[in-house]
Amino acid sequence: MATIKLKFRPSSVKDREGTLFYQIIHLREVRQIYTDLHLHAYEWDGDNSSVIITSTSDTKRMNYLLSVSRSLKYGFAKLATITSQLDGKGAPYTARDVVSAYNAPITVVGVVSFTQKLIADMKKIGKRSTANRLEVCLSSFLRYTNGNEVAWPDLNSTFMLGYEEHMMKRGLCRNSTSCYMRSLRSVLNRAAEENYEVPRNLFRHVYMGVDKTVKRAVTLDTVCRIRDLDLSGHPSLDFARNVFMFAFYTRGMSFVDIAFLKKSDVSGDMITYSRRKTRQQLRVRIEPVTRRTIDDFGKNESQYLLPILSESGGDVELQYVNAYNRVNRNIKKIGKMLGLETKLTLYVARHAWASIAHKNNVPLSIISKAMGHDSENTTLIYLQSLDTSSVDKANSDIIKMMDDRKK
Repeated sequence: MATIKLKFRPSSVKDREGTLFYQIIHLREVRQIYTDLHLHAYEWDGDNSSVIITSTSDTKRMNYLLSVSRSLKYGFAKLATITSQLDGKGAPYTARDVVSAYNAPITVVGVVSFTQKLIADMKKIGKRSTANRLEVCLSSFLRYTNGNEVAWPDLNSTFMLGYEEHMMKRGLCRNSTSCYMRSLRSVLNRAAEENYEVPRNLFRHVYMGVDKTVKRAVTLDTVCRIRDLDLSGHPSLDFARNVFMFAFYTRGMSFVDIAFLKKSDVSGDMITYSRRKTRQQLRVRIEPVTRRTIDDFGKNESQYLLPILSESGGDVELQYVNAYNRVNRNIKKIGKMLGLETKLTLYVARHAWASIAHKNNVPLSIISKAMGHDSENTTLIYLQSLDTSSVDKANSDIIKMMDDRKK
């Protein structure tokens, strides 16, 4: 079997970026496939063949490095698929054949090649987030097939059941396996639309739903501790704390809505925005403490209200994903600093606002309107998932009754 390695060739010109390339070795023949991806020498980890991404990089450079890392993984997976297919044929081949297959236009013969073509098409039309999601889906699928192509006739409900079992053995929860299955179903639906002979009823024996996750809320005292924590020596943590508090002060506004808020959404003391999840329009009054939090973020020269996204930072969807992961990671660090049992995340601010309002007898209709829910039933289910105190009390009372009966 051919050996595939990722290599970096530094530039002979000082301070100029070097070039990344794949090295294919087979039967003592060595060939290279040069990419159009370039890095500085200090951004490449030769021992682990990976891109070095540091928090000191500016947003634009960090986005570029992340895209380079994803492209390298995708190219490596494509080469692994090619060599696996050549090995499966049982006929001799050369390293040159691997290079030729890599550079050739994608010929769709099954699920893997169709997904690769779909990824390439999504990138051409600027659907970067969709392409990234499909790349993750394909990577998972290739783990199950050992890098092999899967022909359309080989797909059946038993194959899908095996794929689900494979993911569960790797430790994925049902929501994660369901997410991969739904992504794969969307790929196969596209293939069927393009008249490929995709078998029907493939997913009837696998889980495709969404399990309810246990939501956690923190008390008002905990929110105050988060607000008052001295983070003067930790600017990245302070930034994350300000995002958390801004979410709380704006009735649990979700991070995606916070990130995409524009200065034009502010008129006087009101913020008017449409929830990206439901497209419902909401209006939030800017309280004095909210205004101070906005000021704490510092000046922002872009069209966005808060310095999370920028026009000069490249793909805004990619910026959003990176910012979400970075802020959430720092929020968790704050939770650990405070010794909280509840794992602190950005959504805890939303859960906390709803829970605190409910405990302070704010009417259900008001909470529902504040949260942007479609109905009060949704809010009721939401609150019930947050507050189990009444159920816990009932359980405690029953156990106490058993103890009294024993006495």
